[in-house]
Amino acid sequence: MTLKSSYKKYKSFKPPFPFTNPFLATVLSKLRIHLHKKAVTEVTTNTVKEVFTCANGIRLSVHKNLQTKSSKTLFLIPGYLSHQDTSYMQSSLVYFFNQGWNVIRINPVDHGDSLPLNKEIFNALQHTLVAECIEHYLHEEDTNALMGFSFGGNYAIRIGTLEIAKKIKQIVAICPMVDHERSIAAMQSPFFKWYYKRKWQKSFKYKEDRWSDYDFSEIYKIKDFKAMTAQLLPEILPEFTNVDDYFLAYKVTNEVVDKLLAKTTIIAAEDDEVVPASTFQHLNENDQLKILFTRYGGHNGFIENYRFEDFSIKIAFQEIST
Repeated sequence: MTLKSSYKKYKSFKPPFPFTNPFLATVLSKLRIHLHKKAVTEVTTNTVKEVFTCANGIRLSVHKNLQTKSSKTLFLIPGYLSHQDTSYMQSSLVYFFNQGWNVIRINPVDHGDSLPLNKEIFNALQHTLVAECIEHYLHEEDTNALMGFSFGGNYAIRIGTLEIAKKIKQIVAICPMVDHERSIAAMQSPFFKWYYKRKWQKSFKYKEDRWSDYDFSEIYKIKDFKAMTAQLLPEILPEFTNVDDYFLAYKVTNEVVDKLLAKTTIIAAEDDEVVPASTFQHLNENDQLKILFTRYGGHNGFIENYRFEDFSIKIAFQEIST
């Protein structure tokens, strides 16, 4: 494998204090939204928001930032129940747009301003809807790339096995959730357990308030993430009678990566407390898949300096552009 200069630089890169702490790197990275507000505003002033309607009627919100003239387009997918304006999405938008790329941010079901568009509840098998959306906006003659973060990284990898991937030059998955069940079992931080459960419950509360026939009162009582999923399955995917089968359905296995139709790079941090490095041990690199680990970074943190620059985006840019 030929390692590109950006990865050689950051593989063992040690950020300044206190960003070697994975928890702080993850949590403090949210400050980018405020610290980089001017740079972000200069780009997002011209954002065009649209709603894409899938063949099955489900609607997804789309945020487009297009150059006056460019034949390069990056599609972005946020992490679990996140949105188009989270810190890493903004960092990616600004970095790539300022390098001459069109950037199209897609919110899956229940993510960001896709939440009020559908009665349907988010599930892990809706990556095909995001692929359908990409197909709509993609120009085959252009240079197209796809990047996803955390759960969005899982989506991106699995989209890489679909026919649409033949029209995508490069896929990058940053801290992708490749084995959700194993990640849940390995997650030790009470904060992260609370944080993700709270995000899920907030989406349930919104659905209850908007559609009166929903009642998630029993799910609110459950503390375990896997048990919550099992309780919810009859509502979102009744064809799954076993929660283990559901987790397996979206696990990124070697069988999955053997079907990749586009060059794919996984960028992950060895100190990630949400998606542990151990969850990638079962995956084998091949002609289409490359896995790059950095020593530090946390979960989608990757704070390079006191300007809060995101070094995972710099690695991703070189993977995509060369």
